[in-house]
Amino acid sequence: MPAKKSAAARALGEAMRSLRRERGLAQEAFAARAALDRSYYGAIERGEFNVTLDTLVKVAAGLGVCPSALLRRARL
Repeated sequence: MPAKKSAAARALGEAMRSLRRERGLAQEAFAARAALDRSYYGAIERGEFNVTLDTLVKVAAGLGVCPSALLRRARL
């Protein structure tokens, strides 16, 4: 049975997704831009993984924001 998604992981994933869409980027193109596997990035957006600090930094850089901006957007 898969682990239950945490509220924080879901909120952060949604913040990443909404900002990526605002930038007009497809998930696959963005994952390549951030040097992440597309399926892994998709799972992050769905809140299925707790991201590491390194991954948070990669995603933020790909979106052109600082990591704290993503956390604020997620209300974390």
